[in-house]
Amino acid sequence: MRIAAAAVLLRAWRVAPGVLTLMVIPTALAAALISLPAAFGTALGETGFLILLAGAPGGGTPWSEVGVALAATWSILGVMTMVYTPVQQVGRWLEEYFERARLFLKDARDRKAELEQTLEGLAHANRLLALANERNAVLRRIAEEAQRTKAAFVANVSHEFRTPLNMIIGLVDLMAETPEIYAVSLSPKMREDLGVVHRNCDHLSKMIDDVLDLTRAEAGQLSVHKERLDLRGIIGNSVEVVRPLLEKKRLAIQVEVPDDLPEIYCDRTRIQQVILNLLSNAARFTDEGGVALSVVRQDHRVLVTVTDTGPGIAPQDTDRVFEPFVQASGSPWQNASGSGLGLSISRQFVRLHGGRMWLESELGAGTSFHFTLPISSPVEPVTKPAHRIREDWIWWEPAFRSARSGSNDQILRPRVVICDEAGTLCAEFARFAGEVEFVDTRGLTDAMRELRSGPAHAVVVNTSGPNDVWSLVETLAREAPDTPIIGCSVPRMAERAMGAGACGYLVKPVTRADLNNALQAVGKPVRRVLVVDDDPEVLDLFRRMLQVCDRTLEVVTASSGRRALEELLRDPPDLVLLDIVMPDMGGWQVLEEIVRDGRIQQVPVFCVSAQDPADQPLSSRFLLVTLGNGISLRKLLRGSLEMSAQLMKS
Repeated sequence: MRIAAAAVLLRAWRVAPGVLTLMVIPTALAAALISLPAAFGTALGETGFLILLAGAPGGGTPWSEVGVALAATWSILGVMTMVYTPVQQVGRWLEEYFERARLFLKDARDRKAELEQTLEGLAHANRLLALANERNAVLRRIAEEAQRTKAAFVANVSHEFRTPLNMIIGLVDLMAETPEIYAVSLSPKMREDLGVVHRNCDHLSKMIDDVLDLTRAEAGQLSVHKERLDLRGIIGNSVEVVRPLLEKKRLAIQVEVPDDLPEIYCDRTRIQQVILNLLSNAARFTDEGGVALSVVRQDHRVLVTVTDTGPGIAPQDTDRVFEPFVQASGSPWQNASGSGLGLSISRQFVRLHGGRMWLESELGAGTSFHFTLPISSPVEPVTKPAHRIREDWIWWEPAFRSARSGSNDQILRPRVVICDEAGTLCAEFARFAGEVEFVDTRGLTDAMRELRSGPAHAVVVNTSGPNDVWSLVETLAREAPDTPIIGCSVPRMAERAMGAGACGYLVKPVTRADLNNALQAVGKPVRRVLVVDDDPEVLDLFRRMLQVCDRTLEVVTASSGRRALEELLRDPPDLVLLDIVMPDMGGWQVLEEIVRDGRIQQVPVFCVSAQDPADQPLSSRFLLVTLGNGISLRKLLRGSLEMSAQLMKS
């Protein structure tokens, strides 16, 4: 308003013409500094003032000057309106964007806080997980140690059981079969009682074997020796064993096996034990009706089913019957004789073959046990390169082949040549690597022939000791310079006894049949037998059992290892039955002395012990690796690190 007043005064004083046009300045400043509505009000006020000025008494301001001032005022208002409308719109947008950015920033800060909290929670969870892993590792070591302790305990307990069982079974057998050696006659009731004692002792002996088998299976130490077999023959033998019990209970037996059933790659002893156990259970628990066994082929497997018409199993017991030492809660099952280990061991045997076992049952209608076996065969060693190509591998032209599709891991089947005179290492390896082709050779000549017929990923040489392995490894390294040659010493289950010079190994309880087999295994007439044991009762029992086997035998006894060596040097016998565990001089030391002395090293020796050599896991005392003319330092370092890592894991 001061500017408008100044413009009016200047007009009144006639300082400069057109000075009223300065009145546009307030309108422009109002638009710029306040707002367009303020500028519009200012323009209205100035218009009214100019009109009053033009109509003032005494000859006011000429209308021409007032008109110019009005035109200038409203013109500047129009210009300012045109200029500031977009600017104000942009300002509003900027204000909105600022507000939105402020909200986004607040949200980002909140999210950052949540993320930091989440990261802190993850770090805490990671610490807990690391702690849980450490505890899990500790618990696993404790469990493994407990498993080893359990296995050692079972082996020791079985040893303690077998020693008295050997006495009981041997004496009862002598009393029942040859009472004349006691110069008495047995009444029918006494024979019956002795038969009960013998059956229960035999049952206890089998239960010990079952417990050992179960322990080995749980520890992964139970080996299976697979071969191509006709399942019909195994079934036929099992049925013949159970037939007397079926006929005694007047139960029918029905067997259905297809004529075109292929050979099964399995362990004869283990699978026959499974079938025999299922048939025996069906016969024991069935009083009326019969038992049926059927075999059906299903693609690459066979399904074996054993069905009975017995009392059935309650639904709550269908899983429990496969647990060790557990029988069904129904009275027919609970009261039946048995250790409750048969089904558990049978399931373990089936799993070792890659199959599974289950049951279907209905109370009062009977039970069906099923198990499957894969129809598989080992990869036969061949002389053409095609043996290393998988049958399902698809050929790709080079233009379409990627680095991955042409990788060796996809097209190669690992091939390992086993040079093992004992012939047991190949079967043991097959338990741990079913996808590897193991070529079983029994000597250096066979191994070299297989290497000439086709390349191998490795050659494993198994010998009885470190002194024998180097010459074989060196020869094979020259024959196959690009193939790793690995030397080891994995003994057979009774290799220690055989390697020490023994002809065989008898596990207590020893029966007359075992002694007869030992006498026959000598291969020549046996007239004099030396029995070595620190237990006088065992010496007396073996003497009497041997004389029952052959009344012409001269049986000499020795109660210690040193006494046995003296007797051997004085008059070498035709056969020695040598106990392993003795206080003064153990059986292994006696064997070493026999092998060392040329005068008696040809005497046949059978080790006798309550310790089953199968209880000891197979292992090698050393590992020797070579490649061609040698292993470079780089390969030596990398191989040592990788091998040490693998050995630490095991």
